[in-house]
Amino acid sequence: MLDRSAVKFKIASVLQVQPELIVEEAILNELVVDSFILVDLVIELQEEFSCRLNQENLKSVRTVGDLIQQLELHRFAAA
Repeated sequence: MLDRSAVKFKIASVLQVQPELIVEEAILNELVVDSFILVDLVIELQEEFSCRLNQENLKSVRTVGDLIQQLELHRFAAA
């Protein structure tokens, strides 16, 4: 099981925002103004939490909670 608070803290760190802004209902497009930052965020999360996401996995991601769910679904078996 993925530590959801650790993921939220990492998101806050990468986006350089206050951790209390990172709630599961938060819309990613409102938190991330630049698509390059969003790509960097996904790469950082994949490395930190031993996951692998592709474009198809990310198509339905709209909120922080959606992103965390995708990370949980695509964790490496050994993690």
